[in-house]
Amino acid sequence: MNITQYLQLAGVPHDLHAQALHSLASARAATGGTLGPMLWRKHFVRLFRAGKIASLLTWEDNRLIDRHPELAEWDIAPVLNVTCNGDNSIWRDTPEGGRPDPNGWANPDPGSVDYQLACQRNYWLPGAHPRSPEARKAWYRRNACEYVAWELGCPVETDVQEWTDNGITVLRSGDAWQIRGIVKWFGPIRLKIDIGYEVGNVFAKINGRWVQSWYPLPGYELRACAVWAVYPTLARA
Repeated sequence: MNITQYLQLAGVPHDLHAQALHSLASARAATGGTLGPMLWRKHFVRLFRAGKIASLLTWEDNRLIDRHPELAEWDIAPVLNVTCNGDNSIWRDTPEGGRPDPNGWANPDPGSVDYQLACQRNYWLPGAHPRSPEARKAWYRRNACEYVAWELGCPVETDVQEWTDNGITVLRSGDAWQIRGIVKWFGPIRLKIDIGYEVGNVFAKINGRWVQSWYPLPGYELRACAVWAVYPTLARA
């Protein structure tokens, strides 16, 4: 099954196929495809550098790039929602509306309510404080090199179009297109697809409506990260 067939399965109008194919081809070229250079770079850093990254950070730090800009390619995406302390911090009201607070969970006292709440919000290493070296190592094991994916990404607009059918969802925001889903492949084996630009990370679907959930750091552009992952998975019973 090819990309045009995925677009057809999801119900994307034919007159938009050329735009979608151009965007998706750009993402594939940027990443090198499923087994391309970006995959190997990510996995090398996640497997062999996550502990080193954690050791380079102090309790107060929110991202590697602030302390070691020369290691930017190892870092997470430059957005308020994602820091070296995870992506499940508190949100605060601002004149522009609700925004994630990257400086949250900063109290180092294990007896404080702030500390205990932070540990409860840590889903990537349950029980550990998000600012602890152990939690940061676990976080970078999952998310190191997303800065590179952002660099290779595509700017988005303020709205999202969605087409979903036959197990495939296609998302579009501006020139950024994403296809994700699970399709039949061989017997009980399915193909899991996540290709293009991760519009579905920049926006979240809440009560049936797509709303912006990522906010760029000052001086950075809001982009959907480049992704290209197609791999087999077993069908669930």
